[in-house]
Amino acid sequence: MKKIHPWTLTGLIDAEGSLGVSIVKDTKRKSSYVITLFLEIGLNVKDKTLLECIQTTLGVGNIYYKSSDNTYRWKVSNINQLSNVIIPHLTTYPLLTQKRADFELFVKIIEIIKRKEHISFNGLQEIVNLKASLNLGLTDSLRSSFPNTVAVSRPKVSFKGIPDPNWLTGFTEGEACFFISIYKSLKTKLGLAVQLVFKITQHSRDVELLKGIEKFFACGRVEKRSTNACDFTVNSLKDFDNKIVPFFLKYPLHGSKFSNFKDFNKIIQIMKVKGHLKKEGLEIIQNIKAGMNTGRK
Repeated sequence: MKKIHPWTLTGLIDAEGSLGVSIVKDTKRKSSYVITLFLEIGLNVKDKTLLECIQTTLGVGNIYYKSSDNTYRWKVSNINQLSNVIIPHLTTYPLLTQKRADFELFVKIIEIIKRKEHISFNGLQEIVNLKASLNLGLTDSLRSSFPNTVAVSRPKVSFKGIPDPNWLTGFTEGEACFFISIYKSLKTKLGLAVQLVFKITQHSRDVELLKGIEKFFACGRVEKRSTNACDFTVNSLKDFDNKIVPFFLKYPLHGSKFSNFKDFNKIIQIMKVKGHLKKEGLEIIQNIKAGMNTGRK
């Protein structure tokens, strides 16, 4: 199994990774708690091979199938592997999204556990205070069990630019979409028009990241979709031909999205010679579109 570029891996963690901390009562010693930390990446079943590449690249973690959402997941929960492999990787190749704040809180919890301070109530409370600011915070059960919890201040993360093009490849694997819109139009003889779309969607807290991607590609636009979501979108055939396609040819995708990109590029080549304005060309595009994304077997 091939290895992937370390920045590609960080980009994928930024997109699909989850840094989690579980705190549950010990069934054998009810006055104690079991703390489990993990890094997990979940992908569609079609991307099991990509997870195997991640496993090969880092040399840690296990892959398992989750039937409830038809995904495969790569997970690292061994404290030594988290300390000796994951933390050094994400320190050398840092996360760019607001997930970086979760990582910094995650590292503090690991440090407490390595010092064995979690055995004391004060140490456990400190971990709960950190967890309260990590991801979705505390469950109702933990709030009830630790009524004196004071959530720590969440670290501030500011976007300073894309450090390596490979990060964008990894991020695209998880967050971007290549798709084709075919819609009715009175402006064409066939009554149908074709629109190419490359889109990356993020929570509004990472709007500066999307603006950074817009600057990196020197094309597209960033728009606010709702209170909590915003998009970076490219629609221009010229920009696809001159910027997007050359980038992904130089820094290729690794998962099933690579197949979508190849089909997307086939349609670009048809549209460059106006083939979509002819019945035969439009039918080819419709057939290619039918086999992309969720239609791909």
